[in-house]
Amino acid sequence: MNSRLLTQSLLAGSIVMIGANVVGRLIGYAREAMIAGYFGTDITLDTFLLAFSIPELLFFVLFAAVPTVLIPMFKRMTVDDHESESSLFWNGLFGLGAVLALISVGLYVFREQLLYILAPTLGGEERSLALSLAEILAPIVFFRGLESYARGWLFYRKHFVVPATTAMLMNVVILVVLYAMQGSLGIESLAWAWLLGAVAACLFNVAFAVFAVGPTGLFALKGDIAARLLRLVLVVGAVESIALLYPTVDRMFASRFLGEGQISALRYAVFLIHIPTGMFVVAFGSASFPWITDLSVTEQRTRLVSLYSQSVRLIVFVLALVALGVIMFAPDIVQVSFMRGEFDERSLQLTTSPLIFYALGVLFYSVYLFQMRFYYARLKMWRLGALLLSLLGLKVVLSSLLVEPMHHDGLALATSIAWFVGAVIMTLDLGRQLSVSLRTLLVPAVFKITAALVVTGICWYGLQQVWPHDTGRSLWSVFGRLVVMGAAGVVVYTGSAFLLKLPEPRTVVERIISKFKRA
Repeated sequence: MNSRLLTQSLLAGSIVMIGANVVGRLIGYAREAMIAGYFGTDITLDTFLLAFSIPELLFFVLFAAVPTVLIPMFKRMTVDDHESESSLFWNGLFGLGAVLALISVGLYVFREQLLYILAPTLGGEERSLALSLAEILAPIVFFRGLESYARGWLFYRKHFVVPATTAMLMNVVILVVLYAMQGSLGIESLAWAWLLGAVAACLFNVAFAVFAVGPTGLFALKGDIAARLLRLVLVVGAVESIALLYPTVDRMFASRFLGEGQISALRYAVFLIHIPTGMFVVAFGSASFPWITDLSVTEQRTRLVSLYSQSVRLIVFVLALVALGVIMFAPDIVQVSFMRGEFDERSLQLTTSPLIFYALGVLFYSVYLFQMRFYYARLKMWRLGALLLSLLGLKVVLSSLLVEPMHHDGLALATSIAWFVGAVIMTLDLGRQLSVSLRTLLVPAVFKITAALVVTGICWYGLQQVWPHDTGRSLWSVFGRLVVMGAAGVVVYTGSAFLLKLPEPRTVVERIISKFKRA
């Protein structure tokens, strides 16, 4: 495989994933906007989020763990053990499916005990509602787990279109079901919407995975293959759960120390800050992981280092602008996104401040989220697990110190500090493993990116003096202000980057242009 072919294939996969994720995130925004319009920051939405916490955590873990395990494991088994892909597919499907079914049954049976762990002070009607919601939500883990397995196979075969478009399908189903059922079922309609969306996404991905792999190994079931897969999923799932526990930790602190609506406000803020990471970092990380694994397995260090260095610098370049923009325009972003229906002025204030604190750390979160792929590809599970566990401990300690003086803003700030520490430690550690010095990796780029940010910040500040924020204006007026400000910032920032001769944005633009010319 030559370097040119590798780059073009990765670029094509990344374009598909990022493009589809942009559309999927926009439909996801429509979902969250509908939820905000129906429920605002009411206690009923807080109750739903508490009931949803464990299923949500588990399927996020599965989404991260299963493809991460499957791609390097099956790559090695097809090369070293000469196993057929079809046999591997069916063994993993039945083995993982059985475990997922047991987990969903366990969530149903022990829903009361799990709810008590999350929110021991929840009582009365809210507790009864949470238990009813937990009954509906329990099967989600089974369907989303099988979806994650099928997605992993499609990524393994370097088929990106179906996984990339799944979010669109699922969010459309959620929107339709929520719109149709909300009037009669209230908050329970949201639980049914998530469940039916999970069923649709599962069937969509499994059907295409079966078509891609083929049924020839259906009856060649081997317990050892399924056992190896499950053991690795358990290990990686444990590692991923540490990284993904932050929202659950926040909900536990909020249920004990904070008032009504702050769990919901944190949820809205987290959703908004993860729109850019989902569009760019998660999509690029998913698309690049098969290549990271290929290069790690074959020990092509030069290409691996090149992919790592260019990717980290590009992530820093993109997310630095995103962070600055969110910090400067957080009230506008929240107002345009959610302020309608039950989402009132109080909800706006509750959501805006944690969004700013999350924005302080989103760049560092994006860097370490991408860097985790290199630990997985190189099978550094225990090393990554120890690092993430220490960061979770830091997050819990900081949350306990900040929750009373700063309320839910303190929980958001604790998360951002943990993200910052994680990015620094991983960058130093991976730099040592890959023989990449921090000076070579970031120092020249950081100075130039900082200069471009300063110029962009001055531009935005000047525009804000001419056109100040006003919550009393119509949503269309606020939206128009955001569009104009955002477009001006992007032009100034990218223009400054080209003038400063930053190589990453120039390289990406040139490759995209050449790709379309060849097409």
